Amino acid sequence: MAREPSFDHPELLTRAEHSRFTETSRHAEVEMFCAALAGRSRRVRLLSLGKSGEGRDIPVLVLSRDGASAPAAARRGGRGVVLVQANIHAGEVEGKEALLMLAREWALAAREPAILSRLTLLLVPDFNPDGNDRISAANRRLDLANLEGQVGPEGGVGTRYTGEGWNLNRDAIKQDAVETRHMARFLGEWEPDLFVDCHTTDGSVHAHELTFDTAHTPRSGHPAPIGLVRDSILPALRARLARRGISTNFYGNFVDEADPAAGWRTYPGLPRFGSHYRGLRGTPDVLLETYSYIGFERRCTVMRETLRELLGVAAARRDDLREARLRAARETAEAGRSPVAGDLVGVNYGVARRGPAGELLFDYPAFDDGDVEIRSVDAASIRARRLPGTKGARARTWRCRHLRRFVPTASVQRPLAWIAPAFLGRRLEGHGVAFAPLGAKRTLEAEASVVLAAERTHSPDVAGPVPRPGETELSPKTPRPPRRWETVLTVRREIRTATFPAEMLLVPAGQPLGNLALYLLEPESDDGFARWGFLDAQIRIGAPFPVWRLPGAV
Repeated sequence: MAREPSFDHPELLTRAEHSRFTETSRHAEVEMFCAALAGRSRRVRLLSLGKSGEGRDIPVLVLSRDGASAPAAARRGGRGVVLVQANIHAGEVEGKEALLMLAREWALAAREPAILSRLTLLLVPDFNPDGNDRISAANRRLDLANLEGQVGPEGGVGTRYTGEGWNLNRDAIKQDAVETRHMARFLGEWEPDLFVDCHTTDGSVHAHELTFDTAHTPRSGHPAPIGLVRDSILPALRARLARRGISTNFYGNFVDEADPAAGWRTYPGLPRFGSHYRGLRGTPDVLLETYSYIGFERRCTVMRETLRELLGVAAARRDDLREARLRAARETAEAGRSPVAGDLVGVNYGVARRGPAGELLFDYPAFDDGDVEIRSVDAASIRARRLPGTKGARARTWRCRHLRRFVPTASVQRPLAWIAPAFLGRRLEGHGVAFAPLGAKRTLEAEASVVLAAERTHSPDVAGPVPRPGETELSPKTPRPPRRWETVLTVRREIRTATFPAEMLLVPAGQPLGNLALYLLEPESDDGFARWGFLDAQIRIGAPFPVWRLPGAV
């Protein structure tokens, strides 16, 4: 039987360590661990991200050489700032455990760790505390036949969704969950030079212990941070880990499990995913995914050592990361202040089709971006679900098309500004987008988007059922959040003279978050305010969309 962790003893261990990696930490234990660490080390400050949907505090550990606790102090001496988030999906607990272990190592080291001379670290070990504490051995149960689940821990893990049923990694734009709103505010306050998001993935049979990725939409967000991470930071990380015997590659799955050579495909290019959202913001971003078919202890080790090496790369490249972030902010603002013809920004990557009952559905195709070599096993073993190293599985490396390039199906000319209804102010504020009331009634020549058609669709895995506290299995009585419908608009653009009330908002494109503002406000966006139904009450077929575009100066 596992011992209970002790947080007032010199041996400060996580529940995973105490239990010999048969269990994972409860949220109260994460809080006690963080508090104990802050009490023992001058290098640690303990902050709060805010309260979860069920009222649990979400701790943030700030590690620095001088105990910084505010954004300006964090950058003292030219230090870079890195924010690492774990447990966004509370069944994927390796990042949570790894962050606690690393924080302990660096906080309690007898000599100041070299990394803290170059970086200030913001560590959020348990972003989804409500899902974390719904621990059950039934969650993420291994099902290799369907390429789902994971190996251990035997004591179970939490749920994919929050206590309210939201998938936090599909919530970056719509911000239904309070946890998402807290993180967006924190992101705006601290403006990290690198954001790292820790996950655990199932899926195709391969021989890489961890896969990684970054944003894939340079046609929507600024390309500088995306290119730096994709072409420089991640290859450097991979080389470091290879020297330590940890095999990694870019995230993906085989397009066809029966024909692995057909392609290796990443996830959809929608900014509801946190990585793509941060791409819109111009924040360098890394997605980490440990591989769920290796053992729990090994997954924790791989994640810990990957974070160690990634933060080492970030420390060495802190100036490049900062410059990419600042360049994105500067050039995005400049582009919005002086729009030029042909400056098109992608706002939709979906391809529509009809389902069996005539319902509207969307695919988000990824296109060829060169080749990638995936270490795996022979085709017969893949079909039989024989894992690498098991009896009968023959090692093989597959050369595949790397399907990670997304091409917009709708792009719009960057305007000078938008005029938006006043009620959108709260939602714009939630993302940190700048705006101001018009202040007086104005008659202006503006671009209207006349609504020609409106239809509804829905996407999978946006929300889901979660057991009540204390339940170990989903049941017919388990609360289920309402299906999250999406509104799909077809519009025609035309120039009109219109009169706008004083309370309407002027949202300038000439701001660092101009690309994000565009994605939020355009009617054809596949992940904007219109798509998530926030403007449904104001939409009329044949009438202008409630958000107008200003092509010229006011």
